[in-house]
Amino acid sequence: MNFAPSRFRNAPIKSSLTSIQGLPDKLKIFRISGSKYWQLRLYNHGKYTTRSLKTTDLEEAKKFARDFFESLQEAGVYKIKLPKSIALRDEENQRLLFELIQEILNAEAEKVKRDAIKHGSFLMTKNRLEGHVFTFFKQRPLNKINTVTLEDFVSYLTHQALSAATIQGYMAQVRKVLLLLNRRGLLASIPPFPKVTAYVHSRGAFTVNEYQDILRKSKQLRTAVYADWVKDRKVWIKSAFHQMPVEMNWLIRFMVYTFVRPGDIRQIKNRHIEIIQGKHNYLRLNLPEVKRHNAATVSLPPAVNVYKSLLAHQTARGYGGEDDYVFFPEESNRRLILDIVGWLFNWILHDLGIKRGPHGTDRTLYSLRHTAITFRLIYGGSIDLLTLARNARTSVEMIEKFYASTLSAEMNIALLHGKRR
Repeated sequence: MNFAPSRFRNAPIKSSLTSIQGLPDKLKIFRISGSKYWQLRLYNHGKYTTRSLKTTDLEEAKKFARDFFESLQEAGVYKIKLPKSIALRDEENQRLLFELIQEILNAEAEKVKRDAIKHGSFLMTKNRLEGHVFTFFKQRPLNKINTVTLEDFVSYLTHQALSAATIQGYMAQVRKVLLLLNRRGLLASIPPFPKVTAYVHSRGAFTVNEYQDILRKSKQLRTAVYADWVKDRKVWIKSAFHQMPVEMNWLIRFMVYTFVRPGDIRQIKNRHIEIIQGKHNYLRLNLPEVKRHNAATVSLPPAVNVYKSLLAHQTARGYGGEDDYVFFPEESNRRLILDIVGWLFNWILHDLGIKRGPHGTDRTLYSLRHTAITFRLIYGGSIDLLTLARNARTSVEMIEKFYASTLSAEMNIALLHGKRR
């Protein structure tokens, strides 16, 4: 592309001055005689900002200029001066909000393709934006959003009986909407967000005595038939599960000896497990990736006999192959398996009267993982948090925040009373 040369090497070649759609008219890209690269110039607050874009390609220069401008906006260096405009009409407001949400979702979908986020995260973003965010903000002028509007949204979410942590997640999605409004020049600045403090509510673990009671009850209920049905509730529970399955006792022990999450139960196949016997006996688990963790983990020694008994049981029933599921392999609907197991575990807890912990914490199947990690913290000798965290496929921060937070001084009284030798 040729342009008429300017008299001065650093002066813009007038015929090369180019505006970029969607950016202010006061931002131009251009060529100069003294460089082969495209240049950028922005007039803001009474002065020019210039820089070389380090590219000879026009389309690439436009992209670099757009990125540079957005960085100035996010840093607060460039602020658009907006006239005091009237509020958007309802139909304009809804159409604009819909467009903004679609733009955010398109960006999130690209992150999924790049494996920057998981598809589940995308679905959560989609549900929140198309749910409460759209419902609330479609009736609020988007070009008039301020801190009071955001406080009203927090109040609205609170009345939906959402937790503080969930509200924080919604506010993160709202911030994406406001960033786009600011980028489009419809919102002069992003207002301060109200603080929403989320307190840590760790899942309740079981004591040793409670754990032993759970194992005994899981065996006792094999001969009992569940009769405490509520009309039109749990109609999907198959008759085969109206008595406690023999597998449930193995499942409970397996979770405590391997640290797995409930979600792992429905997808563990025999090919994911390797029995290691020698100086140390344990199971090596190469489980499907979860929460960015994909390294192999090891079990405690008792898990070996639990798995052998389970495998023998499944083999006698015609299962036990490498691609057969470890738990309830006859059930093809694996999502339903997690619901069934959760229901069976609640049956045990309700019968024992320990569904809620001593501090009112609701116990679920996930409490078995909490119990596994807590037991290791108490009885695991000199195990360090990093080793425990890696084997449980979590982080040290999560161990300290959700698991170690429930430990009392009395639980580790032997360490407190110990003396150096």
